[in-house]
Amino acid sequence: MRLSYLRSPITCGFIALLLSGLILFFGPGAHALAMSQHSTDGHVYVLNNDLGGPNSITVFNREEDGLLSLSGTTSIGGAGSVAAFADGTQGSLILTPDRTRLFAVDAGSDQISVVNVHNGHLSVAGVFPSGGSGPVSLTYQNGLLYVLDAANASTAAGNIAGFHVSADGTLHPIAGATQPLSSPRPNPAQVQIDPRGRFLVVTEKVTGLIDVYRIHSDGSLGTPTFYASVGVYPFGMAFNPASSQENLLVDDGMGGPNSTGGVTAYHLANGNVNLINGPVFDNQIAPCWMVITRDGHFAYTSDADSHTISSYSIARDGSISLLNADGVTGSTPSDTFPLEEGLSHDSQFLYVLDSRLLLKPLPGPATVSGFQIGSDGSLTSVVDPSQFTLPFSTIGLAAD
Repeated sequence: MRLSYLRSPITCGFIALLLSGLILFFGPGAHALAMSQHSTDGHVYVLNNDLGGPNSITVFNREEDGLLSLSGTTSIGGAGSVAAFADGTQGSLILTPDRTRLFAVDAGSDQISVVNVHNGHLSVAGVFPSGGSGPVSLTYQNGLLYVLDAANASTAAGNIAGFHVSADGTLHPIAGATQPLSSPRPNPAQVQIDPRGRFLVVTEKVTGLIDVYRIHSDGSLGTPTFYASVGVYPFGMAFNPASSQENLLVDDGMGGPNSTGGVTAYHLANGNVNLINGPVFDNQIAPCWMVITRDGHFAYTSDADSHTISSYSIARDGSISLLNADGVTGSTPSDTFPLEEGLSHDSQFLYVLDSRLLLKPLPGPATVSGFQIGSDGSLTSVVDPSQFTLPFSTIGLAAD
């Protein structure tokens, strides 16, 4: 995993060496924030990416004021991996729109765990082959699940694989839904179904491509069409949930002045990727993870090498502008690399996974930061991340 690639690239081989000599594992047990007196209003789920297996998910209760309290940790089978994620991906842990099921990648054992959710309590429905090597990102819609098998730590070629999800959570491979990427290992970042369920989109970091696959009525995929990203190093992405125009925002990890990055806005028109505007640079280093509020007014990107969160305002035509001139809308602890983000179901709160995987001489535990979102897009911290710890290998986050 190479989160600080913009300053001092760290190869997967170095990470493997580092981990082979690491004796101390930061277990999934967490020191939680004190229970709020308010009733539970939602949950935050964290994929621990346990390297020795079995993999696990830690659950936090979310109170009405945004505070978190530990609920527990559930084993989900499979095994985690650091090298499989290269310098990071988005979507390793996803929650279905009805908030009744989680899908998690087991990147170290080439599997997908299907986990049922009931009021924040988890039960494993099953663990299934991912259809490739090194699964890192998932997307789900209307009974269809697609996985991005990046093959970053393998000699195999990366691919997309698709599954029908039965009512009991069983995954059934779809004939014709396994398709290649633009090259065997282009270090892809994320896979995403468009809001209308007609196309599948993949961002490729090394090649600078955005891949588009048509989804047929039976869930099979057409051959991909490759579009050159306008920005440099396309990473995390999100469709605007409030737009009927299939507008897509993509993080650009590089390309700005002084090694900064930004965000580019696109319109997916019948499978064609058309520029709206951008890149709009955020004056921060390594903007890589992306979420958009339910009302479609604001987008938030976590800037891994600047330990900051940047916000963008989204206009009705889909164009974007930086909310704060310096690009800093929120901050995570100064020794962290903020990764995955998750919004509460009402978009009142934003939660961010704070990684310390690249601390020297040894990795440190991950934590979670939490912010209340103001009507103007501003962020106010509501969670003290120093109050609890997670395994250093933690990679994914989802919220409801």
